[in-house]
Amino acid sequence: MEIMRNWALTVALSALAGGVVWLLTPKGSVQKAVRTVVAVFLLCAFLSPLFGWTGNLLDWALPEPLTLAGLDASASRQLQAAVEQEIRGRIGEVLQARGIQFQPGQILLETDILPEGSINIAAVGVILRRGTDTDGLREELGAAIGLDVEVIVE
Repeated sequence: MEIMRNWALTVALSALAGGVVWLLTPKGSVQKAVRTVVAVFLLCAFLSPLFGWTGNLLDWALPEPLTLAGLDASASRQLQAAVEQEIRGRIGEVLQARGIQFQPGQILLETDILPEGSINIAAVGVILRRGTDTDGLREELGAAIGLDVEVIVE
């Protein structure tokens, strides 16, 4: 009984809303187009119980093989890029906090994607100019990213 009451209320409110929209539109061809749209809207409201009772008829079934090799590889590459960006960002924050001038090319990352899809971070390094204060920098960088960072002074 609750379903019938909700359906009747939906149809009535849809008819009321459609009528108001139709009355507010200017005469002529625009009103004819609005009448068509309102009619389709009312038809959907009238048929709405069919969609609710039988499940989601409008849902499209996605193809089953969503774990395609290309999709997996693309997702792994995106994850790898995000990990590299995060590591570079954290290293950059530490260097900026210490007042060390650097270029993005001075942060070295060696990462690869393992066969099971996980990201392997093989090496992390920072190349700094000679004369840069590096006391405790390696430990500070290691604490910031959770990895051992090689500090190279040229």
